[in-house]
Amino acid sequence: MTGPNLLIIGAGGVGDVVANKAVQFRERFGTITWAARTPKKLAGKAAVVNGRYGATEAAPFLSHEAVDARDTDAVAALIEKTGAKIVLNVASPYCNVAISDACLKTGASYLDTALAEDEFTIDIPPNWYEHKEWPRRPEFKAKGVTALLGMGFDPGVVNIFCSWARKHHFDAIDSIDIIDVNAGNHGKYFATNFDPDVNLREVTEEVITWEDGEWKFIPHHSVWQDVTLPLVGEQRVYSMGHDEVQSLAVNFPDTPRITFWMGFGEHYMKVLEVLDTLGLTSSVPVEVDGQMVAPNRVVKALLPDPASLAENYTGKIVIGVDIRGKKDGQDKRLFIWSTLDHKENYEEVGAQSISYSTGVPVITAALLMADGTWDPKTMVNVEELDPDPFLALMPEVGCPWQADELPADGSWPYADGEGSPSSAPLSQQTAATDRGAT
Repeated sequence: MTGPNLLIIGAGGVGDVVANKAVQFRERFGTITWAARTPKKLAGKAAVVNGRYGATEAAPFLSHEAVDARDTDAVAALIEKTGAKIVLNVASPYCNVAISDACLKTGASYLDTALAEDEFTIDIPPNWYEHKEWPRRPEFKAKGVTALLGMGFDPGVVNIFCSWARKHHFDAIDSIDIIDVNAGNHGKYFATNFDPDVNLREVTEEVITWEDGEWKFIPHHSVWQDVTLPLVGEQRVYSMGHDEVQSLAVNFPDTPRITFWMGFGEHYMKVLEVLDTLGLTSSVPVEVDGQMVAPNRVVKALLPDPASLAENYTGKIVIGVDIRGKKDGQDKRLFIWSTLDHKENYEEVGAQSISYSTGVPVITAALLMADGTWDPKTMVNVEELDPDPFLALMPEVGCPWQADELPADGSWPYADGEGSPSSAPLSQQTAATDRGAT
């Protein structure tokens, strides 16, 4: 039986991974179309993907189309032309509103990986989802159209880790600490792993965390901790504002503290401090020779293209959630995590692990949308869905995960280079069992 037609919008690093993975699982979809605004560049990328899996020019596995993803009518026309039933938005977050509105217009299911954003705007107040996404939820519900928000890794998989932990392992959750560390080396003096315009703004905005049932605001990079993670050892991580904190604060209303932490090396921090001090990370335009220019766009033009980093990237990433709470009246702590290797991911699909870690969850969710397992017919953040089918399927698509029970005192029992503490991991076997029983 042929599955639903798939439309992928966006041809950056994540789009590359999503296109590759869609073709790998092509028997579960109908037609697969890849769309972006640069037809010549996209044609070359599509040819590489088709060639990697043995498709001929006369019978490609993946077709390609040009589209302006900020134009709702143009996206809607492309959905109609391709007969797409599922639209995967892996374009710039500046395109989210137009693409989601096109799905509302046509009835196609929608998925994105990050919050919608406005250009040249910083430090919007919480809750971030209340500005653009959640006001559209009543219309999605009224029309019975599915929309999955924030389905990357963080946000995305980490949200699902939280819902899995709540479902199976905790009676009450006291704290959630999301920890993202890239311990890889791309060999460049300074670079960002995705669009510098978005990335530089993200790491320099005022930090918003959820503590004691309310939003707290602190200067960026003013709070940090040292953690010892599996495989990558001791790392310094800094408190940051991030998408998943915004939705988890609503969907985990009884959890007093929810925080996001990201790892940064000393060299990165020094360079970033200079750029930030000079005002070069700002996305707010300034006048230069009679023209209004956002300073971070100048930096973006000078930095390496994030996609160019993949070929020489080495090392691993580790992303996980440190969850603490109670089970049967006893203190309990789980660290639920995943790791990927830059070199291995490049050898498979030509992308580095930051892109890979986002692209794999997108296709995992798309497969569940395609077979009807995840089809809420309204707008949801992914922690609102049953986590078991997703976590059972994700390793098959390409991203392993593991859950370790750790000491409740907050210590990290991982030795450098080891992937587990002395106790046995919970992880995939539990999820597979849960999926069979669901």
